[in-house]
Amino acid sequence: MKQLSLFGLLVIGACSIQACTSPENRGTKGDSTTMDSSKSDSSKMGSKMSGTTPSDPTNQSKVDGDVATFMEKAALGGMMEVDLGKIAQKSTNPDVKSFAEEMVKDHSKANAELKTIAEKEKIILPSAFPAEDKAHMDMMKTMTGSAFDHHYIDMMVTDHDKTITLFKGAAASTSKEVSEFAKKMLPIITGHYEKAKAIQAKLK
Repeated sequence: MKQLSLFGLLVIGACSIQACTSPENRGTKGDSTTMDSSKSDSSKMGSKMSGTTPSDPTNQSKVDGDVATFMEKAALGGMMEVDLGKIAQKSTNPDVKSFAEEMVKDHSKANAELKTIAEKEKIILPSAFPAEDKAHMDMMKTMTGSAFDHHYIDMMVTDHDKTITLFKGAAASTSKEVSEFAKKMLPIITGHYEKAKAIQAKLK
């Protein structure tokens, strides 16, 4: 009986070991390599074009994480300037309306240039706004008159101030094309900032 019990325990133990290493249990707790590679691949999806794989270095993004982050932020900011500029066309204030038209023209051109650079660098730029930003823009669509003008121009002053800082950092980028793009855009963005501040002063 003791020999039979010992044999039974050995059989159960062997089955347990086999179950832990079976295919359906791999990649969970016991296979850290699979988990790490999955995390790595998923983290790259937001900044690399589809089809890029670690085994194909010629098809990978040529930029580091900081440059990719800049491009994503610049793309979102540029998209917002264009969309808000279109919304601001409803303003009856000639200064606000003229400024909004300039935003649409300048940032549409900049967005196209940034997209071209992103395609070369194999970076996927965002094509939609975060939910919070989208809700804010929808709210602005309901605003009218001086309330809208003040809100829009105040936002332009704040946003362009932050954008200048963002682009100054990118001007020293390791990517030549990104650096040249940032240096080219800085005077334009600074001009927008100064115009927005001038309008802001007139609205008060």
